[in-house]
Amino acid sequence: MEHEPSSGKQAQAIYKHYSVFQNILYCIKNTYICYPPLLFWCLLLMLTRVALPVLSTFLPKAVIDAVTEGKGILETAMITLYFTISIAAINGLQGFGKKCVYWHKYKMNTYYLRKAADKGLTTDYCNQENDEFRKLQSESHEYCHGNFSEMTEVYDAGVSMLSNLLGFTVYLGILARLKLLIVLFLAATTLVSFFLDKQILKWAEAHSREKVGYRQKTQYITRISGDYASAKDIRIYDMSKWMNQVYQQNLKGLSGYFHRYTKKVFGVSAADNGLALLREGAAYAYLLALVFGGQISVADFVLYFSAITGFSVWLSGILGQASNISRLSMAVSHFRSFLSFPEQFQREGGVETDALLAFPKVIELKNVCYRYPGAKADTLLDINLKINPAEHLAVVGLNGAGKTTLVKLICGLIDPTAGTVLYDGTDVRAYNRTAYYRLFSAVFQQFSILPATIEEIAGESAPGQVDPEAAENCLIQAGLWDKIQELPNGIKSTYSRGIQDDGIEFSGGELQKLLLARALYKNAPEMVLDEPTAALDPISESRLYETYHKVMENHSTVFISHRLASTRFCSRILLMDGGRIAEEGTHEQLLSQKGKYYELFETQAKYYREHPAGKEAEE
Repeated sequence: MEHEPSSGKQAQAIYKHYSVFQNILYCIKNTYICYPPLLFWCLLLMLTRVALPVLSTFLPKAVIDAVTEGKGILETAMITLYFTISIAAINGLQGFGKKCVYWHKYKMNTYYLRKAADKGLTTDYCNQENDEFRKLQSESHEYCHGNFSEMTEVYDAGVSMLSNLLGFTVYLGILARLKLLIVLFLAATTLVSFFLDKQILKWAEAHSREKVGYRQKTQYITRISGDYASAKDIRIYDMSKWMNQVYQQNLKGLSGYFHRYTKKVFGVSAADNGLALLREGAAYAYLLALVFGGQISVADFVLYFSAITGFSVWLSGILGQASNISRLSMAVSHFRSFLSFPEQFQREGGVETDALLAFPKVIELKNVCYRYPGAKADTLLDINLKINPAEHLAVVGLNGAGKTTLVKLICGLIDPTAGTVLYDGTDVRAYNRTAYYRLFSAVFQQFSILPATIEEIAGESAPGQVDPEAAENCLIQAGLWDKIQELPNGIKSTYSRGIQDDGIEFSGGELQKLLLARALYKNAPEMVLDEPTAALDPISESRLYETYHKVMENHSTVFISHRLASTRFCSRILLMDGGRIAEEGTHEQLLSQKGKYYELFETQAKYYREHPAGKEAEE
C-alpha cells in the first residue's frame, strides 16, 4: 500500500520572504521588548555621525568668511575654538555610543541565539528529521553566531541608513543654490553604481546554500575533532587523515566560492570607482567655473566642494545600505522562517493526560502507514497492533525492518502518514503532545546524557529539584547503587570528563543501568526500550533486559531488539520484516512455526548459546 505524505501532516520547507519593512519592524519590536536602551544609543550614534561631517564641512567656510570679512584674530580664533570643542565633544559622545551599541548588540545576539535554541529544543521531533528544517536551523545559527553576525549587523545597517538619509537631506539643502542639473547628474551616476552593486547581492543569494553547505561540513569536522567521545575512534582507526582530507575538500570548495565572489566584487568596484571619478570631476569643474565667473565666493567654493563630496558619500551610502539591508533582510527572513517553521502537534489545548498517569492503558495502531519526508516509499505498511495494559511486548527483526519507526509512532514522536494511533481509545493527535510524552519512559539506542551529577541525571532535573530518596531507590533497583557508593562523591559525582576533569566514566553496562534508573524515576505507565543495549554483548544484553522485565512488572513495556534470545521472556513477540508485522506469538510459538523468526533464531544460535532454547534449536 503506497501513500503520498499529506502536506498537512508532513512539514515542508516554508521560506517566508518577509518584506524589508516587516523585518525592520520585527527587529525594532524585539529590541524594544528585550533591550530598549539599544534603540536610544542607535539614535544617538546616528545623530553624531551626521553632526561630525556637517561641522567639519562648515568649519573652513566659517574661518574663510571671518578672514575675508576682516574680523579680528581673536574672533576668528573663537570661531575655530567653538567648532573644535563641538567636534571633540561629539566625537567623544560617538565613541561612548559605539561601546554602548556594541554591548547591547551582544545582549540581542544572545537573545536571538536563545530563541533559535528554544526552537530546536521544543520543535516537533518530525521536524528534526526534515532535511529542510535542518538546513534552516543551520542557517539560522550562522545568522546569529557572534557579535558581527547578520542578526546584529542589522543595528549597524540601521544606524548607517538613517545617518545617510539625514546627511543626504542636510547636504541636499546646502547644494540647493546650485543648478538642479548638476544635482541630478550626481544622483544618476550614483544610481548606476547601486544597480551594479545589486548584481552582487543577487549572486550571493543564489549561491547562499552552497556556502552554508561547505561551512556546515567544515564546522562538523571541527566540532567532532574535539569531541571526547570520538577521540578513541579517531586515533585507533587513524581517522585524522581522512577527516583532514574531507575538511580540506570542503575548505577548498569554500575558498572557491569566496574567490568567485571576490572576482565579482572587484569588477563592480572598478566600475564604481570609474563612475565616482566622472561624477566628482564634472562637479568640481562646474564649481571652478562658478568661482571664476564670480557667482560664488571662495568660502562658498570650499563649502560646496566639501558638500559635493559629502553628497556623493551620503547618496552612495543610502544605496549601498539599501543593498546591504536587503541582504540582511534575507537573513532575517530565513531566521524568522526557522522560528515559524510549522509545528504539527498540539502544544496548547488538546486532551490532558493527568488522569492517565496512574496505570498503563491500551495502545492501538489501526491501519498505520508511515513515510519519511522526501522518501519514495513507506517505511511502515498497514500496521495493526494492540498493546494491552502492563503487557511486555517484544518487537524484533533485522536492521531497517521498521522497528524504531514503530516505536516513534507509539511514543508520539511522529504521526502516521495514514491510519490512526490510539491511546486509551483516543487518537494520539487529539492529546496535548507535551502531556502525552509524560506517559512514556524510554531508553533509546542513541541516547543523550548531560554532564551533570548522577543524582541530577537519574532525576532528569536541575540542581535542587531532584528527590534524593527517590533517585537513590531507582539506582538501587537498577543495580547501580553499589558502584555509586564506591565513588568519592557518591551520588553527587559528576558524569563525563567533557566538562570537569574529575568527572567519572561508566562502562557500557553501567551506563545502561543509569539510563534504567532515569526511566524508573520518571515512573511513567508506559516504557519503551529501543535497542539501548545494542553495544553490549548478547549475555549482558539478555541479563539487562531481564532486569528491565522485573522492575517494569506493572508497566506496559515494548522491548526492541535484533537479538531474538534477549526478549524470549516477553508475553508476546512481533517479528518485523519489510515494514510489516510478519509473525506474532510467544517465543515458543514462533519457534514451532518454523518461519522467519525460527530462521533468524537458528542463525543467531550458531554464534552464541546462552539460553536452553538455543541449545534445543541446535539439536
